[in-house]
Amino acid sequence: MRADVKFHARSWLTAATLALLAVSASGCTTSEAENPKSATPLPVAVRTTPVVARTLPGSLDVTGTLNADAQTDVAAETSARAVRVHVERGQVVETGAVLAELDQDDALNQLREAEAVEAQTMARLGMGAGQSFDPLQTPEVRQARVTAERMELEYRRYERLIQQGLVSHSEYDLKRNDYLAQIEQLNAKANEARQSYQTLQAQRARVAMARKTLADTTIRAPYAGLIVEKHINVGQYVQKGARVATLVRVDPLRVELAVPEAAVASVKRGQKVAFWVQTYPGRAFEGTIAYVGPALKADARLLVVEALVPNTGGALQPGLFATARIELPTGSPTPFVPTSAVQTDAGVSRVFVVKNERAEQRFVQLGREVNGQVEILRGLKPDERVVTAPPETLADGSAVREQGGN
Repeated sequence: MRADVKFHARSWLTAATLALLAVSASGCTTSEAENPKSATPLPVAVRTTPVVARTLPGSLDVTGTLNADAQTDVAAETSARAVRVHVERGQVVETGAVLAELDQDDALNQLREAEAVEAQTMARLGMGAGQSFDPLQTPEVRQARVTAERMELEYRRYERLIQQGLVSHSEYDLKRNDYLAQIEQLNAKANEARQSYQTLQAQRARVAMARKTLADTTIRAPYAGLIVEKHINVGQYVQKGARVATLVRVDPLRVELAVPEAAVASVKRGQKVAFWVQTYPGRAFEGTIAYVGPALKADARLLVVEALVPNTGGALQPGLFATARIELPTGSPTPFVPTSAVQTDAGVSRVFVVKNERAEQRFVQLGREVNGQVEILRGLKPDERVVTAPPETLADGSAVREQGGN
């Protein structure tokens, strides 16, 4: 009886142990199947296309804005009341056109007074209109010179008489001193004439200033252009320096264009520019590059250039947005890839090249973009194959499997 109990107990223990081992073995097998430790990653499926060398057409499409060639606030050069205003906003004026007229009474009186003093001084100097100045020809100097010549003759006569002993030394000395005193008087009169002539010169300057003040009462356009603002009205007292009208020159206009860094070396002064504006669909305008900026804008890596645009008919207005095409010299072939193949982050661009069934990351410098293709200035060679739309899981060195490529 005890032997049977022992046998059954041993059998039950053996069976339980075997069951536990089976469960343990089954658990280990399932875990290893779910989390393989040495499994090889599958290749990433990608689409690729070859890098193609292309020669860009000799033009560059850019955008810009039309600006006035010049803008001036025409100001009053003298203070007076406005008696007539001849312009309104939007009016086109020619060079020298009268914009406004100020009261002339004060300026005219000042001119008349200055001219009267000038004429008085000229009369004192014995000068006629257009006659040059000679200090020895003024009335006072001529009179002093005649007296000096007469006294010189008398002095010379006494000089001969004293040699003959016919007059005393005192009489001779008196005549000689009178002559020398008259010479001094002649010189003094000549100096006074020179001083009067300098006064005349100053007075002539006052006359010129008075004439300018009178002329300044008529305010004229400094160049042909368009009146965009009128700042005064009839009856208003205008101070010197106050704005009368704002004038812009609209022929020619300037179109300011932003050229990308890649094309900077190809843009020169004198190149032709064709451009279009939305106001005139389908109509092309032409200009010539007249200014090339000295440096690129650091924030956008763009170079500002300006082209002069003839606007004889006044069809174009400042402020219009323009799409321009700059004629460029034909360059050598450069690599092109689809824009979808390029990934740009923080200003750094990269592509993935497939080599030996693995992805190789390349950092590239971009050029111009044409019809969904982008120019690669540095980093790629023709006939290499690039991934057209890199998946997020693709990394440098990843195994790849090309599918459906070109």
